[in-house]
Amino acid sequence: METTKQRFDLTEDRAVPGLMERAEGLKPFGWRGRRAEWIALACFHGGVFTRAQWTSFLGCHHEKVGRAVRKLVGQGVAIEEKPPGIKGIGRICRIHGRPIYKALGLGDRRRRRITSPEVTMRRLLGLDYVLEHPRLPWLPTEADRVAAFEALGIGRGLFPQRVYRGALGGLRRFFPLGLPIALDTERAVFVYAEPGYETATAIRSWGAKHGDLWKALWDLGLKIEVVAVVRRWKEYGRTSRVLTNWSRYPRPSEIDEETR
Repeated sequence: METTKQRFDLTEDRAVPGLMERAEGLKPFGWRGRRAEWIALACFHGGVFTRAQWTSFLGCHHEKVGRAVRKLVGQGVAIEEKPPGIKGIGRICRIHGRPIYKALGLGDRRRRRITSPEVTMRRLLGLDYVLEHPRLPWLPTEADRVAAFEALGIGRGLFPQRVYRGALGGLRRFFPLGLPIALDTERAVFVYAEPGYETATAIRSWGAKHGDLWKALWDLGLKIEVVAVVRRWKEYGRTSRVLTNWSRYPRPSEIDEETR
């Protein structure tokens, strides 16, 4: 009988290109090594970051990061500004240059745009979690995720999705929020970033849209880890209650302590 490991292995089959491999496309812009890897990482996970996040990634003095940010801005591919509607985090750098995304193979230009403070906060929090867990096999793009789950035999009808109406007709996007997802042969990790809403409606809606996919993964024998990343204590309490309720299904007797 074919096993999950035989059908899909991120490590052995190289189903998803590594960060170093993808960062190679930035050499024509004068970015190499760890700085190129950072730019690739930031673009793949939302396109926005703080200097503190870049400094943490490189483990260097903040002045080096300052020079790198100024270089990005000088190339005309990024801006640095204080975002409206978000307090306490200082300036945010947003990479918007189409050539950068094209060099990284990112055809999804929605990552270049910021539509609200909530979107900005969600992307920053998601990036924070990715930085704290660098060894997880992240699936940073829509194409990566679709390919990975289809390789497990899971159809697109079970993916969270949204149809965007426009001049060219309906455009269907899978995993439309673009929040971090990791997958290996033993578990799937889904990250929800709470931007500061006053109710738990958003996280419940997000969970409902992933329910069929989670069940399919569970039926394949994979553990499912759902993480909520928050900024303030009041969001922590609210999202904790939601996650606690989710962890009761299936019945507690069917969940081992590691999965909980």
